[in-house]
Amino acid sequence: MTLRIPTFSAFVPVLILLLALHTPRLLADGNITLTGQIKSSQNITRIEAVERNRANVLAVSTNKPTAWVFPGKINTATGTFRIGAIPPGHRYDLIVFTGKTRWEGVNMQYYRPVQPGPPMTKSDLKQIVTFIEKIPRFTNYNRPLWIAGDHNHATLVVEQIRSHHFYSGHQGSIIFRVAVWYFERYYAGWQKVSNLGKVMTRWRGAADKITNPWQYLPALGDIAVSRAGKFRPIHVTLPKPSPHHGLDGTIPTGR
Repeated sequence: MTLRIPTFSAFVPVLILLLALHTPRLLADGNITLTGQIKSSQNITRIEAVERNRANVLAVSTNKPTAWVFPGKINTATGTFRIGAIPPGHRYDLIVFTGKTRWEGVNMQYYRPVQPGPPMTKSDLKQIVTFIEKIPRFTNYNRPLWIAGDHNHATLVVEQIRSHHFYSGHQGSIIFRVAVWYFERYYAGWQKVSNLGKVMTRWRGAADKITNPWQYLPALGDIAVSRAGKFRPIHVTLPKPSPHHGLDGTIPTGR
């Protein structure tokens, strides 16, 4: 079995903490303006920040107005952006729209502090991927988009699709779901941490109506804004859409 799952290390020493954090001026209402730069080969048409622990997942996924989603403005020539009215003391992901693609930030940090362990082995990776892809589920297509971790703990972004007929579904309907899962290795092997996953995307409807490509990118995620309004510099270059990181022009049919 050849595994070509891209990995993103979340448990290495965080050198970015040694960098000077950006400290914007607190506004009169106590909020801040989030700023940065996003470079893209396609024109960026829209940008927003979302606090996923509080925002309505279905509304975010279907582009309906909801609390804890903050629209911004972007200079298409330079890629610099400003997102106002951001309450400090929270963590945010960016959602970026280009002419054809929707990009979503993801948080690859483990759900609790852990001591870094030895590197993840090929056997570790195989066990986790097998659990996701081979165990029968309601969704007929299941695979990891991103994996971050070591020999003892792992954070995964998992894409799930139901393309087969389902109750109240019409011809050509699909269910599309993307969530963050956490795994821990015990003596008996790897186990999914129950009831602690986070759903980022929930979409249901005609397959030809879904945003596609729909991509997920750690570089756009986990922007921690301290209570004092400090946050790390945000400079991201969007790569080309990849089937390994979400939908890429087609709807996988699964098995």
